[in-house]
Amino acid sequence: MDIIQRNFLRLLKCGAFGQREQTEPMSAWKWKRLYQLSQMHDVTPWVYDGINASREDFFLKIPEEQMALWKESALQADTVIIKDEEQRLTNPLLNHKLQNLTKKEGDTPTLELLYNIIRLARFILTQGINMRHLLELGIYLRTTKDQINYEQLSIWIKKLQMTKITRLEAALLILFFDFKEEEIPFTTVKVNKDTIRIADDILNTSSEQVADWYFTQGKNVFVSTTNSGAMMWHVRHSAKYMSYYPSEAVTNFFANFAHSLSHIEE
Repeated sequence: MDIIQRNFLRLLKCGAFGQREQTEPMSAWKWKRLYQLSQMHDVTPWVYDGINASREDFFLKIPEEQMALWKESALQADTVIIKDEEQRLTNPLLNHKLQNLTKKEGDTPTLELLYNIIRLARFILTQGINMRHLLELGIYLRTTKDQINYEQLSIWIKKLQMTKITRLEAALLILFFDFKEEEIPFTTVKVNKDTIRIADDILNTSSEQVADWYFTQGKNVFVSTTNSGAMMWHVRHSAKYMSYYPSEAVTNFFANFAHSLSHIEE
């Protein structure tokens, strides 16, 4: 990780979880990049909270005009964590299983945690790993840890064939937010070279990555352009993460494609 990524994670952990770590000195240009990274991942309010909590940090030197931008963006951002939102899967068999356990369980913290895991998994398959969804999963896990039936959750994850993608999510919680394995007892955690590579991709602040973000934000990836660029982007992306949830990845791809065709016809 470079200095921008390290400071980004320090401030995010500070704002979201109260973990104080000293920042490293950066130029105004690098602070601008950090702001851009926080906007890309929709976590600006938490990073801003981390900045405010670290104001006494000797190396935290952010120009006044940039601080004004941070404050304005944080105030405008939506920080409501989605709860009680019914989740669906595109694989008919798996979705049937999910809806059955939803009807059986009702509204419980364990089921809501499963929803958080599914929400992040589906976003990974569609657009890539977004730090906001991972952060919300971490916040919910830590704030409701004593209310979770981990044995039951583990059974559900296996039943929905989500073991591998759940391991990926757990590994990223450890890499980014310093979670301990004992905090994630519903799955075995495996941090390997592939996980580290994915983590590096997530925090990439290159011009190409920024362009990709502007290309996909707020638009269906298939129809955001008149050429085949969006289609090829989604094909490559789906192939990249397919092995983590193959039973859902294929149907998810075609469901998005069909949805895009309906918009084109309209």
